[in-house]
Amino acid sequence: MRTNVVVPIKDFGCAKQRLSGLLSERQRRWLARQLAERTLRFFARWFPWLHVLVVTPSAEVAELASTLGVSVLREAGTDGLSAAVAQAAAWSAAHGFDSQLVIPADIGRLDADEIAVLLRHPRPGPSVILCAARDGGTNALLTTPPAAIAFAFGERSSEAHRKAAQRRGIPCTVLCFPHLSIDIDTTRDLSYLRGRARVVLAEPIAS
Repeated sequence: MRTNVVVPIKDFGCAKQRLSGLLSERQRRWLARQLAERTLRFFARWFPWLHVLVVTPSAEVAELASTLGVSVLREAGTDGLSAAVAQAAAWSAAHGFDSQLVIPADIGRLDADEIAVLLRHPRPGPSVILCAARDGGTNALLTTPPAAIAFAFGERSSEAHRKAAQRRGIPCTVLCFPHLSIDIDTTRDLSYLRGRARVVLAEPIAS
């Protein structure tokens, strides 16, 4: 199956608002950019045969993605993540992709083995495969075909996506991975990024 990897990336200046009590705006922008670049380089290194599409409203993000050889889809509006992913799904289908894998740009540690297991999971006909975040969000969403369900990103979105599949009679598999379940949104997550993820934060980060 041809799978399009979609990485939604918001404007760096609007990212990581939940860390505003710990990091300055400059630090949050820097962190968001480093995580985004690391995500795109990860797929280029470990899965070079996969097509990667960044969907973003930001000219800065679009320039970064283009510099790294990644396709870019500029968001048509400002209706949020679900609308952006739906726009990407339409693009994926129009370009002949059987499946779409949505991966956030802020996973604490992307593990090639975890992604490989996710991609190898059987996809007979329409299907949904997801990995839930620790807070109940969705940290990976593999849909076959790309627009198999209505997207419902936000609070407790993993359950919302499971129910969306159920309503359409589409099999939904929930996979649990130790690394893919952790995105960088809280102080606890930032500690994980510094420690177990072994990410060097060269920019001064407040303690």
